[in-house]
Amino acid sequence: MQVAPGVYAIGAVGSTAYLLGGIELTLVDAGGPGSTPRILRQVRQLERQPRDLTRILLTHVDLDHVGALPALLEATGAHVFAHPAAFELLATGRVARGDRGLSSAWALVRGAFTRPRRVPLAGEPLADGMVLPILGGLRAIFTGGHSDDHVVYFLEQPRLLLAGDLLEGRRGHLEAFPAKGARPREQTVIALRRLADLDPLGILPGHGPVYRDNIALRLIRLAEILEE
Repeated sequence: MQVAPGVYAIGAVGSTAYLLGGIELTLVDAGGPGSTPRILRQVRQLERQPRDLTRILLTHVDLDHVGALPALLEATGAHVFAHPAAFELLATGRVARGDRGLSSAWALVRGAFTRPRRVPLAGEPLADGMVLPILGGLRAIFTGGHSDDHVVYFLEQPRLLLAGDLLEGRRGHLEAFPAKGARPREQTVIALRRLADLDPLGILPGHGPVYRDNIALRLIRLAEILEE
């Protein structure tokens, strides 16, 4: 589903992934195990081929966001971009489980994806504030909070936040996702205020609907709630 010019939301297994158009395609998050057919179906709907997907950006290493990464890398040959700490996790093959629990279908295959495994990948660790030449500029913002390796991506031209698990839509409301980083509350508050300063026009979370109204005010209010 197209959510902005050149930006497509994909209902992956366990989370939402986002495909970004252009001469080269970019995927933000890989979804849980079994997501590869859904993602490649969206690629083909754009009349493109799997090898046109050249970059996979990760918001963080949880099973519902990276479970399909090995299969996607095999199908596309894409390079991975992520927080340096995420590369350490992937290099050791320790793919974490998400905190949201596994569906019954997921449980059937979880053993193959939760035990240590090697993830073949080529790519580049990101730096905080690094801007990639994607859709007019995509900025990587290290947030911590949900996890120490968490990154939010800001599309500078449409001013959209690809929020991963820093934020989620729950019961019709935008909320801070349960955090497990080294300093979860402090990191999340700092991140929310930093993101509000960007004056974004929309939030594309890893879980829940897209939000487009009063984004900066929503972020500031969430920060204030966490500070209470």
